[in-house]
Amino acid sequence: MRLFTNLILRFPRSTILLCLAFCGAALLGMLQLTLSYDTRVYFNPEGRDLAMLRAFEAKYGQNNNILIVVSAEGRKITEPDVLAAFGELVTRAWTLPHSTRVDALTNFPHVVSDADSFSVGDLVPHAGMLSAEEAREIERIALDDPLIRNRLLSEDAQTAGILVNFNLPEEASTEVLEIVTAARELAATFEADYPGINVQLTGNVMLMATFSEAAMNDVMYLIPISLVVTGLVMLIFVRALLPSVAILTLLGLSSATAMGLAGWYGYDLNTSTVSAPIIVMTVNMAAAIRFVTTALAALGRGLTPRDAIAEAVSINFLPITLTSLTTVAAFLSMNLADAPPLRQQGNVVAIGVFLAYIFTFTWLPAVLSLMPLQPTVQNSERFMVMIGRFVNRSYKQLFVFCAGVVVACAMWLGNIQLDDDFARYFDERFEYRQASDFAEQNLTGLNVIEFDIPSGEAGGVFLPSYQRTLAEFQDWLRVQPGVVSAAAISEITKRVHDAMKKGGGAAGDMPDNRETIAQYFLLYELSLPFGASLNDQIDVNRSSSRVTAILRNMTSSEIRAFDEKATAWLAQNAPPEMQVRGTGINVIFANLSGINIRSMITASLVSVVVIAVIMIVALRSVTFGMLSVFLNMLPLVVGFGLWGLLYQNIGLAASVVTAMTIGLILDDTIYFLLMYRQARQKGLNPEEAIIYVFSTVGVAILVITVSLVLGFGVLIFSGFEVNRTLGAMTALVILANLFIDWLMLPPVIRLVEDSRIRARAAQATQG
Repeated sequence: MRLFTNLILRFPRSTILLCLAFCGAALLGMLQLTLSYDTRVYFNPEGRDLAMLRAFEAKYGQNNNILIVVSAEGRKITEPDVLAAFGELVTRAWTLPHSTRVDALTNFPHVVSDADSFSVGDLVPHAGMLSAEEAREIERIALDDPLIRNRLLSEDAQTAGILVNFNLPEEASTEVLEIVTAARELAATFEADYPGINVQLTGNVMLMATFSEAAMNDVMYLIPISLVVTGLVMLIFVRALLPSVAILTLLGLSSATAMGLAGWYGYDLNTSTVSAPIIVMTVNMAAAIRFVTTALAALGRGLTPRDAIAEAVSINFLPITLTSLTTVAAFLSMNLADAPPLRQQGNVVAIGVFLAYIFTFTWLPAVLSLMPLQPTVQNSERFMVMIGRFVNRSYKQLFVFCAGVVVACAMWLGNIQLDDDFARYFDERFEYRQASDFAEQNLTGLNVIEFDIPSGEAGGVFLPSYQRTLAEFQDWLRVQPGVVSAAAISEITKRVHDAMKKGGGAAGDMPDNRETIAQYFLLYELSLPFGASLNDQIDVNRSSSRVTAILRNMTSSEIRAFDEKATAWLAQNAPPEMQVRGTGINVIFANLSGINIRSMITASLVSVVVIAVIMIVALRSVTFGMLSVFLNMLPLVVGFGLWGLLYQNIGLAASVVTAMTIGLILDDTIYFLLMYRQARQKGLNPEEAIIYVFSTVGVAILVITVSLVLGFGVLIFSGFEVNRTLGAMTALVILANLFIDWLMLPPVIRLVEDSRIRARAAQATQG
C-alpha cells in the first residue's frame, strides 16, 4: 500500500485526471435515467399478487383512473344550477386524452320501465334544463341507490365524483404526464368558468404522477439540504475550508458516479433510488472526515504534508476497508428484497460506497497533496479519556444498566405493528394527498378491493345460483365496517327484474330461470347509453364477473384483515369454483410490507453471516468477531423498541432498516475493537487498553455517529413516507449504537477479559 500511496502522491494531477475521466464516462449514464411514473414499480414482476392483478385486468380492463371530486362551497350538487355546471364538467371530462369511460351522477345508467319493457338511460339526460322539483327527485333516486351513494354522490349531496378511466400502455410515463397536465388544466379552467365550484383530482393516474413528483421533490430539496448538513458536519469536525472542499468533491463524485452507472445499467429514478445519493454521501462522510483529521493531526505533530497524508493512509486503510466491506455487504443483501426499487437502492449505494472507498485512497490524497494544509490539534482527547476512566470504574454497573435498557426495549418491540397507509404515503404538500383526504372525508373511499368470481362454465354468470351467491356476498360486503360501496352484477339482475315485474312481487328478488337472466342482460346492454358497456364487469365468455368493494380510511393491516375475512366468507358460503382471494393495487400495497419484511429477514441473516466472517478474519479472533456481531444486534433491539414505544406503526421502511443498518452500525465497533486489539498487542492491560481506545478513536466514533444521524435525518424532510420512516428509524438505530458502543461494549470486553483471567488462574492453580 505504501508504494501505491507514494505513486499517487508523486503524480497527484495524473491521479485526479484519471479519476475525472472515469467519472465523466460514468456521468454520461445520468442522461439515460428516466423518471418512473409507475405505481407498480415496487411490486415483484414475478410475484403472485401482481400476476393476479394482471389476469384481472386482462378480463375487465385497467383501473387507471382519475377521480374528479366536485364541491360547491356547502351547496348541494343536485341544485339545478350546480347540477348544470356539473353536467358540463362531465362532458369536458370526455375530452381528456386516452379516456375510455366516464362515470358520474348525470350519466349513471338508470333503469326505467314502461308498459311493455324496460329501458336504460342517463339518470340526468339534460342537466341544464331541470326544475327544482326534478332536481329533488334526482337527489332522492341517487341517495337511495347504493351504487351512487358514497361513490358518485355523498350522503349530504354536497360532494360528487366523476370517475374517468384511461387505457394506458405498460410504460406510460408520457401518457400519464399528458393526462395529468390536461386534467389540471381542465380543473383550473372549469373553476375559472364557474366560480364557487371547487375541483380536486385524485385516483390512480394522479398517484402515478405523485410518485414522480415526490422523486423530483426529493432531488430538488433533499440533496441540497444534505450538502449543507455535510458541510456543517465538516466545519465542526475538520475546522478547515480546503480539506472540507476535498471531502465534498469526494462525496459528490462518488454519489454522482454511482447514479451515472445506474443510468448505464438501465435503472429508473423512483422514490427509492433518488435517496441513494444522500445515503452514499452519508455513509462515506465519516471515513473521509476520519482520513482528513488524521492527516491534519499528523501535521500538528510536525510531519510534512506528504508524510502526514501517507500516515493517514496507513492508519485508516484497514478500518476503512473493513467498514466499506461490511457496508457493501449489508446493502448488497437488499437484493433479496421483493420490491425492485429496494434492490436498486441497495445496489446503487453499494456501488457508491465502493467508489468512495477507491476515491478515499486515490482522489483524496491527491487533492490534499495539492492544498496548503494547516495543522490542527484535537482538544477532545482529555474528555474521551475521562469517559474511558468512567467506563472502567463502573463497568459492572454499566453492564447491568445497559442490559436493563436492552431488555426494556425488547419488551417494547411487542408494540410495533406492521402497518402503513398506502393512500397516505405522501404528505400534505402534494395535491394528491390533499384531494385524497378531502375525497375520503366528504365523498367515498380510496381503497378498492376487487374479486374475480368464476362460475365454472361459459355463460355461467347467468345461473340463478351464481347470481344469488353474488347478491349474498354483495350484501355481506355492504354491512362490513369501513365499506362505503359494493357492486356486483347481481344488482343489475335485481333492477331489471323489478322493472319487468312492474311493481309486482317482492323487490330485489331474482328470476329462477337462466335464460331469463341472460335475456335481461342482453336487453340491458343493448339499452346502455353511449360509452357504457358490461365488458368491465363480465368477461367475454360470460364465465366470471367482478365484485368491487370500496373502503374508506383503511390501513394496510385492515385491508389485509378484510381480504382474509372476505375470503373466509366465500369459503364458507360459496361453491368451490367461486372461492377466490381479493386483488387490486391496494391489496398488493397492503401485502407489500409483509412480503418484503419476510424477504429481508433472509437478507439480514445473510448479511450477518458475511459480516461475521469478515470480522473474525479481520480481528483474528472468533470470540471478538462473534461478540462484535452480537453486540451490533442490540442497537436494532433498542432502536426498534424505542420506535415501538413512541410510534408503534411501521411499514415498508422496516423491511430494509435491519439489513441496511447492520453494516452501518458496525463501523464504530470495528474502530473500537481494532484499536483495542492494537493496544493489547502493545502490552497494555484491559483497563489501559480501553482508555487508549477512547483517546484514539473516541472522536472518530462520535464523528461517524453524528454524520450518519444527521445525514439520514435529512430524509425526514422527504414527502414520501417510506423515505421519512427509513431516515428516522436509521438515525434512531445509529444513536442507539453509540449508546451500546460507548457504555456496553467496553464493560462486555472487561467481563470477557475477567473471565479469561480467572480461567487462566484456575488452570495455573490446577497445574
